[in-house]
Amino acid sequence: MFLFSLLFNRVIMIRILSILLFLTCLLDNSFAQGEWNNWVFGGNVGLNFVSSPPSVFLNTGSGSAGSMAVISDSSGQLLFYSNGESVYNRNHSLMQNGNGLFCLTGTFLSPVCAASMVGDEFRYYLFTIEGDPWSGNWGLYYSIVDMRLDDGLGGIVVGQKNIPVSGGEEIEHGIMGIRHENKRDFWLISQGRRTMAANRYLAFLVDKDGIHEPVISYSSVSFSIIGKGYKLAMNEEGTKLIGQFGKRVLEYCDFDASTGQVTPLFTYDFAEGAGIEMHLCFSWSGNKLYVSRWESGYHTYEYSLYQFDSSIADSTLFANSKIAIMKKGNYFGALSLGKDGKIYKSEYDEPMVGGWNDSIGIIRQPELSGMSCGFEPSVIDLHGKGSGGGFPQILQRYFAYIHHSGFCQGASICFEPNTWPPPDSLWWDFGDPSSGLANFSNDSTPEHIFNAPGIYTVKMIVRHVDMRYDTAALNLTIEPQPMPNLGPDRMVCQDQPVILNAGFNPQWTYLWSTGETTPTITVTNTGTYSVTVTSPNGCTGTDEVVLSIIPGSTPEPKPIKHN
Repeated sequence: MFLFSLLFNRVIMIRILSILLFLTCLLDNSFAQGEWNNWVFGGNVGLNFVSSPPSVFLNTGSGSAGSMAVISDSSGQLLFYSNGESVYNRNHSLMQNGNGLFCLTGTFLSPVCAASMVGDEFRYYLFTIEGDPWSGNWGLYYSIVDMRLDDGLGGIVVGQKNIPVSGGEEIEHGIMGIRHENKRDFWLISQGRRTMAANRYLAFLVDKDGIHEPVISYSSVSFSIIGKGYKLAMNEEGTKLIGQFGKRVLEYCDFDASTGQVTPLFTYDFAEGAGIEMHLCFSWSGNKLYVSRWESGYHTYEYSLYQFDSSIADSTLFANSKIAIMKKGNYFGALSLGKDGKIYKSEYDEPMVGGWNDSIGIIRQPELSGMSCGFEPSVIDLHGKGSGGGFPQILQRYFAYIHHSGFCQGASICFEPNTWPPPDSLWWDFGDPSSGLANFSNDSTPEHIFNAPGIYTVKMIVRHVDMRYDTAALNLTIEPQPMPNLGPDRMVCQDQPVILNAGFNPQWTYLWSTGETTPTITVTNTGTYSVTVTSPNGCTGTDEVVLSIIPGSTPEPKPIKHN
């Protein structure tokens, strides 16, 4: 019976392995998670994320100094994009009825956002912000794009263009979308102010019944102190929100994706430098926040890139986690997270006169601390096209993401899917063939132990209830497990100091049972001594040794007599 069970389980695992190999080959060519495949930005240029690194495509219908709205379908086909003033179809031609939108363009802000209508696969909202003192048009507007028009190239529905959003009259700058907790509806979030006395967060619920009146939350940042808000950043999970005020202050907030309520926790003030512009971006996990900052005045140009540990919800610890990744760099720029988990940085010098560079930089490992994040400027050549001051905003409908906890060699790493729609079934490939059959799983929330450090490509393959397949890939860096070795227990004479060595690594921290924090300590007393060694991402190793100090001195060496 035991042998039959063993053979049965082995047959099941082999079947899972065969299915995984088949699906991996299939999905490597199907461009899963395709709604994030295409970016359009800057000086009429785009990126396509089918390849790695993404390929460049040129001569798009429009570009923008700020962010744009880009919509692709789940297979990765580009549908349309907009700079806020006009809309262009997949052929890079002006969309039917696609011009004359109300929008504040020519800025580094985020005045445009697009998202599919809940319950209608052919129609899309296109949200824009206008701030025109000459026309008198202010606030948040929407238009409806219907992809059934113009023989499938799409068009703005006649009579459904530039419709004011109730409650959006006080919005002046950026907007962004984030999924509701139910993964079906979404929130449109912005900053606004009704008077000079208060900054506010506005969250508009958009569901099958349309656009609702905003949920209003009050900022702790007074307008009279620092001025109005400019930009927002949110983590992919939709639980953390960072508001930017006065080009100098960040406000760290919790966000409730079920109610739309924003809860300010604390602020951080970039006191140094004049502060002209900032761009913000979370890493995929939300544990790191990157801030691109133009820090000097209008006649001098100094650009910096900072990293914060955004897993910390304590003001002092958050401030102390600040690391300068780049100081006095050649280019300022916007930041945006790609579907490959990397963060991309546009590049421009002398922003006030439009000095766009024709390349963009990459943060290759944004989950890692400090310089380990692997920031490289000017990596992707845009072939003479300027990168501009913003990247597109994309709110996906179909998606499959991988969440995980842990980075440590030899420890159990827990994985959890984040998918919409809910899956029919899941398969996992941990990218660790040396682990044998343990490299694969069909559990919904599996665990895996990586016995060697390195970078592993973890794949999750999803089958939805409509039999549509999707896949997600995560490049997971497993850190070496610190393994201090203090040697065997031993006895020494009382006048013989003992040096205990936990092994040196400049990125590790040390804590001895004596309270000392150096890689080595010197001891002279009987006792049990232990050390805990910690890596930047919290991987720990411990060891202890018992020393017995015996009375007496180490005898002097006796001279050797020669006859």
